[in-house]
Amino acid sequence: MPKGPITSIIVAYGGMNYTSPVVEISDVYSTGTGARAEAIVANGVITSIIVTNGGSGYTAPIITIADATGVGVEATAIIGGLPGSLSGGIRKFIDSLPRLGAAGANNLGQYISIANADTTTFHGSDYYEIGLVEYSEQMHSDLPATKLRGYVQLNNGTDSNGQNTIMPSPVHYLGPLIVSGKDRPVRIKFTNMLPTGADGNLFLPVDKSVMGAGMGPIDMPGMPGMKENYTENRATIHLHGNNSVWISDGTPHQWITPADEMTSYPEGVSVVNVPDMPDPGDGSMTFYYTNQQSARLMFYHDHAFGITRLNVYAGEAAGYLITDQVEQDLINGTNNSGVNPGLLKVLPDIGIPLVIQDKTFVDSTTISFQDPTWKWGSMPGIAMTGDLWYPHVYVPAQNPGDITGVNPFGRWHYGP
Repeated sequence: MPKGPITSIIVAYGGMNYTSPVVEISDVYSTGTGARAEAIVANGVITSIIVTNGGSGYTAPIITIADATGVGVEATAIIGGLPGSLSGGIRKFIDSLPRLGAAGANNLGQYISIANADTTTFHGSDYYEIGLVEYSEQMHSDLPATKLRGYVQLNNGTDSNGQNTIMPSPVHYLGPLIVSGKDRPVRIKFTNMLPTGADGNLFLPVDKSVMGAGMGPIDMPGMPGMKENYTENRATIHLHGNNSVWISDGTPHQWITPADEMTSYPEGVSVVNVPDMPDPGDGSMTFYYTNQQSARLMFYHDHAFGITRLNVYAGEAAGYLITDQVEQDLINGTNNSGVNPGLLKVLPDIGIPLVIQDKTFVDSTTISFQDPTWKWGSMPGIAMTGDLWYPHVYVPAQNPGDITGVNPFGRWHYGP
């Protein structure tokens, strides 16, 4: 969160009966120090408060007026009112948007990688080998690198001699984007390459009371009646909006764990590989998409039972773009589809995929007040600035046990 000196104090209501007011300045997060101010009184009313020393490091300053007779004053402190006086927090509009391909890298080196198709291994289809890995990437100039999970291409298409090339592409958030054409099938071999054992646990809070996130139906080895938990490194691929058959849908029960994970649940009960593709082995599965759809932007993402929302939030999502003859005619000024008799070039290209997401990041200097129960992240138990934060405790805005009826820490209202 932004921090800085107190540059001014605005009096919203001057109160009454003040004689010798003393201005006391504290901070909600106990980060600021050194600020001092004097109250100006006229006829018992505080008309203004003058800052004599702005101090430093204030995040959410609180103004308290001590006086033996006066009551009712309301005042708000302003931090960072001078150019360059704020530090910390996340500044707006200082990083450019990452665009497609390495040439579209922004000032942080971020870009959305584009998958390269292997067009020879499976005749008539584009083939991709996609892995799921854990990595870190800087998401903003004012943040250190954030721990994420996401997809990476393991093969790199075909070379000029028609040979399949093996060269993992760089890992980048929201990549690799797959570009395909209508009626051109896509085949994918997906491999779960996440860490195993305790290292495979999510760095986000997992609510094990959610169906599929906690205990499964099988007893732990040698412990009758004690059910084994599902692991937190389960994953799959679901193409959101695809019209393929169910075995390639990536349903909540079509997840897999890494090949060397020690678990009674190595894969979901509905995992079925593509019949005319080789068996991918443990820790991998295959998908087939017909792409019998018009031009559109879709995305592929995780769909694992009980932890879909967490996996996608952690970064398991990437774009999938279909183009068709109508769109190509409007780009190239042709009329193969019959919709562009004037041979106009209406579109400059396939467009700029625009993805909007919400992310909340941990601030290690304030998290102990904002969320004292937080214990996850890149170093569990130690709050690290830049880690993803995720809501995990139901904190209602109402508090029937308080005479005011209000919970100052509340975030959500009860359903009724």
